[in-house]
Amino acid sequence: MLERLPVPCLSETGLPVMHQLSVSGERPAVLLRALQSGVIPSGDLPELIAFAWTHDDSPTRGVSESEWIEVFERAGFFTYPPVGTGRPSAPVTIYRGSTAERAARMSWTADRNMAVQLGARHTRYGRTWLYKATVRPDAVLAYLERRDEGWTVVVNPAGLSQIEHREELLPR
Repeated sequence: MLERLPVPCLSETGLPVMHQLSVSGERPAVLLRALQSGVIPSGDLPELIAFAWTHDDSPTRGVSESEWIEVFERAGFFTYPPVGTGRPSAPVTIYRGSTAERAARMSWTADRNMAVQLGARHTRYGRTWLYKATVRPDAVLAYLERRDEGWTVVVNPAGLSQIEHREELLPR
């Protein structure tokens, strides 16, 4: 089990941004606009990014992957909530349950069973598969914990390799 570290408090500047994220139906777009306007202190970025990413079922719908990569890179590698670990030092094996056209995206997990569970929810969009891949350590952008869904490994898809089509997932 990883040691959880204290979550830093948001700054006085970050609190209004969190409020905007909390009431918005477009959290990723609100975060991007606030970041581009320069109102978010760098110390607040991990919490605000984690909130926007994990409270939206499709965070790349209103903000492109390239924009998200810029956001994550501006924050630097982080875990949220903070745990006693740094960026991986070796390639990481990760899994994703997805339709074929969405296989090489940003959200993955290191837990195969969680990928199967999450992928089964997407069968309504078409045939869904379990994918296994390797990601370079420098392409791991963040580890974000989702309530009851374990840790999401957020990656820059350019760092993915050896993407294997494993098995078809069926609705649950």
